[in-house]
Amino acid sequence: RDYGMSWLTPLGFLGLIGLVVLILIYIIKPNYQQKFISSTYVWKKSLKYKKKKMPINRLQDILLFLCQVLIITGMASILAQPFIMAEKEQEVKEHVVIIDASASMLSMTEQGTRFQRAVYEVRTLSEKVMEEEGHMTVILAGNKASYVVQNVGADLQNDLFETLDELAKKPSEEICTYGEPDIEGAMKLAEAITAETKDVEVLLYTDTQYIDAGKVTVKQITDEREWNAAILDVRALVVENYYRFEVDVACYGNKDADINVLVDIYGANESKATICLEVKARCKAGQVETLVFGNYSEEEPDETITEDVEVYSYNYVVARTDELDTYELDNTFYLYGGEKQLLKIQYCSAMPNNYFATAMDVIRDRFGSKWDVEYTEVLPDEEYATEGYDVYIFEHETPKTFPQDGLVILSNPDKVPSSTGLRLGQRFNAREDTTLTQGDDHPIMKGIKAENIIVTKFTEITSYDGYTPLMYCFGKPIVMAKNEPDQKILVMTFSLNYSDFSMLLEFPLFLSNALNFYIPATMSEYVYDVNTSIKLNARSDKLNIDGPMTSIEMTKFPGTVDLQKPGVYTVTQVPISGNTVVENFYVRIPVAESNTAAVEDTLTNPYFYESTENDDLDLLFYFAMALVALLFLEWGLQARKQF
Repeated sequence: RDYGMSWLTPLGFLGLIGLVVLILIYIIKPNYQQKFISSTYVWKKSLKYKKKKMPINRLQDILLFLCQVLIITGMASILAQPFIMAEKEQEVKEHVVIIDASASMLSMTEQGTRFQRAVYEVRTLSEKVMEEEGHMTVILAGNKASYVVQNVGADLQNDLFETLDELAKKPSEEICTYGEPDIEGAMKLAEAITAETKDVEVLLYTDTQYIDAGKVTVKQITDEREWNAAILDVRALVVENYYRFEVDVACYGNKDADINVLVDIYGANESKATICLEVKARCKAGQVETLVFGNYSEEEPDETITEDVEVYSYNYVVARTDELDTYELDNTFYLYGGEKQLLKIQYCSAMPNNYFATAMDVIRDRFGSKWDVEYTEVLPDEEYATEGYDVYIFEHETPKTFPQDGLVILSNPDKVPSSTGLRLGQRFNAREDTTLTQGDDHPIMKGIKAENIIVTKFTEITSYDGYTPLMYCFGKPIVMAKNEPDQKILVMTFSLNYSDFSMLLEFPLFLSNALNFYIPATMSEYVYDVNTSIKLNARSDKLNIDGPMTSIEMTKFPGTVDLQKPGVYTVTQVPISGNTVVENFYVRIPVAESNTAAVEDTLTNPYFYESTENDDLDLLFYFAMALVALLFLEWGLQARKQF
């Protein structure tokens, strides 16, 4: 810090002329003559005593003279108005540069992507900073903010220039995230410099306009020729058993535009045909328009439908635009999930009833968008199948050959093969008000209260290796579940004829929970934003996930996969049935990154070093205090001399 004392009115030092006057006074002041009188002894003694005091008198004279000189000097200094100048402002030599490395920075012109243009500008700035012997810190605000270089000075300028040149030469897709930038994280990294150093300039190179950027200097990297025609979202809704497709489109830039939108519906209806639709969407800059294809309800006006087409099933939908814009990441959108999962269920009973069939009707209504339930009932005199189904229900009997390719539900079995790991004991009768008790916490028991279920007859299970007890009666497990790669079994050792279980809402919930547990959906949705982590489940011992620059084999479930690039992902598995199951989902860039002309209200700022107050320090008071002290000292010396 640079401090210095200055004088507001230097002419006040003319008061020092008083020193000349003081010296003249001492020169022309009359000297007293010493007279020696030796007439008496007393007088001689007095004279001798006076001579002994002469050195002290001389010292008093010198101090008195110095005080008078300082008084005159102090008065002249006060007239000159002394002050200490505040800390001097220094030139900014510390620069922290943040480069936006988000998906929108991939917008392309003939000069390169926005990201490359930003790096070129930072390269030019770095040359200027190095010439001024400053320091540079460069931060990338990608998916997670990171340093490129930190606090580099002129001694390492060549390394800085080479690093920035390599950054500009690399394909921007290899550096930028396909999601949103970590601006907040970048500002926290910048605080390592701004919080400790005075006069640091923070610059953000981005394509986003900020209304209030705070202390950060925003360098907006845009070109008036850039514009974007975007397919933001595609949705499939069921209206009166037919699909209705909604497509959100938008135009970003400095102009309105007519966007040509093409929608292709693959595997439509029973014929598995491809339906191709094409419309022109009039879009105003920055506004989202929704195009509607398909069916509409009678309550809605006809004009809500852009194109009327009847689709009750489909494989997947592709919505795209063929406009030549400067941003290609959102020109195509894929929608999967149009084909329901076929769930083949076989019911076989020695004493048939409609308990399971009624529960399956409830499951059809509840999970109609997920499962296409094919329920087959085998009469007692008919031969049942032991392969080719997803679920086998055996009531009051046990198959001679145990199925190996699906879930086996045993209801009140008369016996069980030893290969199942179960051993049945004796039969018990219970009172009419006997209720069950809860077993282990398990997904199959979600939403089910065992104390609501009454059972009057049951068979005990004496051995159950590898099973999880779900419900008990008299402390004995009577509902158990086993889930192993080669064996999936759910057993209830009581008859629905001697229980109110089938009359309760818990029964279809129990069965649907079991289907979800043993035959889980691979994914919860078919469209995800990039840079999200999703959970995948499986009906087999492994999943293969293939996507853009991605190939993963997953063996633990549910498993998590990070989606870092947009595009179509394919998930392949082979359940115990042996039939290969292939499913797809689509990963898109965030909707916010399609807005290549985004405007934000405020920009997060780092913490800046707080400097001292810049007010000048007035010394007049302190000089006045010193002058008063000198005046009192001079008065004391004068009094001592005279008395």
